[in-house]
Amino acid sequence: MPTHSRSSTDRLNTCEYDLKRLFTAVVEDYDNSILEGHRPEDRQNELFDSDPPRTKVRFPDGKHNSLPSKAVDSAPFIKGRGIPWPDKENKPETYYKDLAQFYHYAGYVQGRAKEMGIGIRWGGDWDKDWDLADQTFDDLVHFELTDGD
Repeated sequence: MPTHSRSSTDRLNTCEYDLKRLFTAVVEDYDNSILEGHRPEDRQNELFDSDPPRTKVRFPDGKHNSLPSKAVDSAPFIKGRGIPWPDKENKPETYYKDLAQFYHYAGYVQGRAKEMGIGIRWGGDWDKDWDLADQTFDDLVHFELTDGD
């Protein structure tokens, strides 16, 4: 059974209780890395100011900016490969399968959250309408708490 690394656990521990509960359950079946939980002001603004921007909001408007964090960035982790970051330029032979891995993982996380009664929104379907083609900003590692639904 996979478990989170120490650094993933430390990052997850900066998150709201329901995110900790969810991703602790997810890792039992689907190995993953916790990339970020709480995000301080300098980090949030660095991501906003990057080219291209890696977030759509400045501090303090992000769900990562509260403590505990209402958002977590998490990616699938494949034994022997690590995080399968999709890279069309440098890994064209695995690009589509690596990209699919992130969608597969998100579906698992969303299903597990629903089973546990935890409302989440995923950064690949911001409006939660199940139409992934209508997104203008994909953040495939982002999961945030909602008020239920």
